[in-house]
Order: sequence, then structure tokens, then C-alpha cells
Amino acid sequence: MSVKINSGLWTTKWLPKKASTAFAVDSLTILDAGYVNYAGSDAGATDKPVLGVYEGPVITSATTGTFLYSNTEKIPVQVPIGPATVIATVTGTLTTADAGKQMDMSDSVTVNQDGTTYGAVTCLEYLSATSGIFSIGKSIYANVA
Repeated sequence: MSVKINSGLWTTKWLPKKASTAFAVDSLTILDAGYVNYAGSDAGATDKPVLGVYEGPVITSATTGTFLYSNTEKIPVQVPIGPATVIATVTGTLTTADAGKQMDMSDSVTVNQDGTTYGAVTCLEYLSATSGIFSIGKSIYANVA
């Protein structure tokens, strides 16, 4: 499961990560009290806007050592600076009728096809029952030229 950049204009921003936080490769991120954090089920909430995609490497206490994991070091995040899309896996069963619907995230790498509370992403295209093309609906950079 992952979130892969599909189209649009993206730029790399080096931003401080939340301390003692693990990041998966190809995961959606949010801005959380001034720090990059992984996108959870509340991504897109007013105080947790979608930031972009963290492409790697994996950050855990076991794989990267305690320094990068436990501190607020800057990490590279791909952020959209205009209309942009990602390909993502989904929980539930995606159908062609889901195109145009806003959806939540289940976690940082999976769209919640049944969730509609925060609308972190919008389904643009059905690819299969388990994946689709999504726009990032509430990115803090999406409308920056």
C-alpha cells in the first residue's frame, strides 16, 4: 500500500518532522502544530492540513537509529504547488460511482473509501476496486503559484 505522485507540479520542501514519529515510504503527510507528521484518519481537519507525500527512506527507531527518529530533523516532503494528483490504495471497495467524492485517509498510505468527515482527498478516477487517482483536497500548498 502506498501513495504515489501521479501528476501536477510538485516541489521539495525540507521541513522539521514531529519527534519520535515513524514514516513509511510513499506516505501522505500533514502539518501538525508546525511539524511534518504522518497523515492519520483526521488528515484534512482544520488543524491538520494535508502537506504532501514523503517518498522515503523509512524512518523508524529500529531502521534509522534514534537520532533521526527521536528528533525534529528536517525531512524532504514533496508538496503540490498547484493542482496535483496521487495514486493511492483504498480500504473498502472503490467503484466508478466514487469519482468526485471526497474521502478521508485510513492511515498515511491508505484512503478510507467510506470516510467522509475531513475530505483529505477527492477521488478523480477509478483504477480498480482497491486503487484510484485522487486529488489532494486540503493541501496547504495546493493553491500557491
